[in-house]
Amino acid sequence: MLKRLLDKLKSGASQPARMPEVDERSDLEDVFSQARKAAAGEGETPPDASGRHVIIVTPGRLLMAHPCPSPGSMPREQVAQIKQMMPPTVKRNVAVISYTEPEAVLADITRAIPFIGMLMGLAYIGHAVWIFEGHASALAAGCRDADVLIVDSAMAPFLAADLKAVVSAVMRRPEIYLHDRATFSLRKFA
Repeated sequence: MLKRLLDKLKSGASQPARMPEVDERSDLEDVFSQARKAAAGEGETPPDASGRHVIIVTPGRLLMAHPCPSPGSMPREQVAQIKQMMPPTVKRNVAVISYTEPEAVLADITRAIPFIGMLMGLAYIGHAVWIFEGHASALAAGCRDADVLIVDSAMAPFLAADLKAVVSAVMRRPEIYLHDRATFSLRKFA
């Protein structure tokens, strides 16, 4: 059954754009605290940890570490573009709302999270990046201590109406952007 699901996702027959069912746990703050630490390169790291990782918090509240390119391996031009977007002189915490179903992420992460390359670039230059689905029960915990929030346009229709108020109350510097899948661009979240 899992193989059929993975094949279906790979074939493009299913669009990953929905709010998944999530495990509503009493230790949610701890889960996201671990995610922030792992994204910053602190705490537990994967056994193959060499370099930085983007941390994906699944709807089941497991942490998946997606490795960035090895240090020094990204082309200078790409690094320069990422540095223009978010200079690494001040390390920032970047929370991201996107589609994090493990099956979709494992089948084709670029389809589930089309801007994963940009996010890996941000982590590569030293920012802490973690991704979650944006469920209302996890908004505050998922955005706590973030400087920047990037919302995937495919997930925006499924988010709580009071998203800005909830996340602004827990972010260090509420800077919120929408990543438009159609134009592959960032703009201020309205």
